[in-house]
Amino acid sequence: MLKVIEPQIYEFHGPLIDSLLGLLKIYQGFYLSPEQQDKATFLIAEDDKRGVYGGAVLYTQKISPSLDLAVNDTREETLGKMFSAFQPKVKAYWTARVCLCIGQDPSIPHLETIELHENFYKNLYKAFTEFGEQKGVEYLTFTFQDTGSCTDNTLNALLYKNWPYLLEARPSESPDGYVHGILSLKGNKFKARRNPRSSLSSYSSTAVMHSYKEVSALEGRVG
Repeated sequence: MLKVIEPQIYEFHGPLIDSLLGLLKIYQGFYLSPEQQDKATFLIAEDDKRGVYGGAVLYTQKISPSLDLAVNDTREETLGKMFSAFQPKVKAYWTARVCLCIGQDPSIPHLETIELHENFYKNLYKAFTEFGEQKGVEYLTFTFQDTGSCTDNTLNALLYKNWPYLLEARPSESPDGYVHGILSLKGNKFKARRNPRSSLSSYSSTAVMHSYKEVSALEGRVG
């Protein structure tokens, strides 16, 4: 199970929060603004052998004022618009930054490494759905890093792609070393507030559904 740390109990779990933020800073160059951190929820994966070895931070992002993609958009702006297109008419949406830092330790049996990955992604999805029920979140966006390890990347891909109701977003043809996507926490159909077909085709952006067949309209039922 993952330890869930919400704002009202930050003061009791400062070292755990600092450890996860440290991993995200070191391995992903990721920072939260003070305003985002004050309202974030932390999911911590730890054990006696490794200490904190991963988890996720869930925080809010403002809905993009425009959904039209432009050639001069940054990757972050493109992702923000793509994610915003699937959110209800609200001012902000929840997103999760995921981190799993197990590494390649030859002293750890391969089966134990597989089990760690399996448990992490199973518990993470469970925590996401419980968070969604508590906060009334219908669609949760997420980002995590592809590792430099072929073994880790293969395990990550096999496991997170088994999450139901998943839409993966690719903001451009050139990979950025991260996986970006949206989870429908209530199993509802992915339906954009406005069909972004024309904007996407002009920018050569794609999205990949759970079946991993490219779709041009960024819409569909998965699971």
